[in-house]
Amino acid sequence: MIRKASWFSYLNADDIRTACSAGDAEGRIRIIYNADYYKESRSYDLIPQAGAQQFEMVSRIFGPLNVSQIDVEFNAPLGAFGGAESRDDLSRGQYIALTDALQANGFGYQNHDGLRLHSNDYYWIAIGCSSKNITLAAWTSAKDDLRALTFPGVLENLSGLEKPLPMPPAADAPKLPDPVYGKNDKKSESRNFYRTVRGNQLR
Repeated sequence: MIRKASWFSYLNADDIRTACSAGDAEGRIRIIYNADYYKESRSYDLIPQAGAQQFEMVSRIFGPLNVSQIDVEFNAPLGAFGGAESRDDLSRGQYIALTDALQANGFGYQNHDGLRLHSNDYYWIAIGCSSKNITLAAWTSAKDDLRALTFPGVLENLSGLEKPLPMPPAADAPKLPDPVYGKNDKKSESRNFYRTVRGNQLR
């Protein structure tokens, strides 16, 4: 079902949001790493099991098969990508270690309203459900030192994916400027897209 969803819907965790409002997603978290959309993206879904003492983490790597055929404005996304997948069982202690690392990096405490996440940049998104409320946090190499974040290391140690995480740019690396498109650049604008943090939504 997820592979048929649009990439934008998946990024915004629309499926988790719907379940959360119904009280059916307590403790669920989706974490996404965009390491330049047309090179590699990763997702990590943490799903509580009965009693919330055990958790399943589904990790996926997406790499472009043929990006020239991808239309990001309509049906882009997971169905057009392929890659490795790992399903791992986590204890409650491991889950808490990850959520503690997320919170130490600002999850639940951020105010990044208006932050733009560009497809050709490096960024992390974390979206979780607690008490029927959604929390969203985002970190981008345009604003944050991604190499200083601690939760990616915890995440990588818990995941069964063998391929190392792509290294984000150093904090002092030149920042990508926001692209400016002319009226004749519709193809480039469609290919290189962005999402904007608006409260706890990505628009």
